Amino acid sequence: MTLLAKRYATALFALAKDKGAADAVASDMAALHGELHAPGASALLSSPDVGVAERTEVLKKLTAGRHELVANLVGVMQHRRRLDVLADMPTAYRDLYMQDRGEVEGTAESAHPLGADELTALTNLANRLSGKKVVLTSSHNPDLLGGVRLIVGNVLYDGSLRAALTQLQDKLQQSSV
Repeated sequence: MTLLAKRYATALFALAKDKGAADAVASDMAALHGELHAPGASALLSSPDVGVAERTEVLKKLTAGRHELVANLVGVMQHRRRLDVLADMPTAYRDLYMQDRGEVEGTAESAHPLGADELTALTNLANRLSGKKVVLTSSHNPDLLGGVRLIVGNVLYDGSLRAALTQLQDKLQQSSV
């Protein structure tokens, strides 16, 4: 994520919060994120082969039905020739939105797919460990052998079997026989 995307996102978030539209803008930015990362979308917005009129038409379709602030942001970015920054904007906005709500994103990696009860228990654990409300997603990583790795924000809580075996190996190598 670029510094410029963070600056634009900060301005957008401040305006959205002042107008009481932070939630609506967040959902529109999430939808925009999906559309901007569709195959061929970035090439269409940044290619010199695409004319200004065609690009303007695509952007109008992209912002149709979106909140006024989102549409204005896209217009400003087009006017300032900063459409390359637009792809990073939804992520930057989401970070600010979650930070304002006291939330943080997290991932639970496990050797086997997690059930709903296990994910709820891990979410509660992550909430206690971080002191924040964690929005936890799960991912399957067979390299872990067993156990779970929690990644909350930029902190790793490694309770995997692989990590335990590595720690045991290190202790055995350091001990004298």
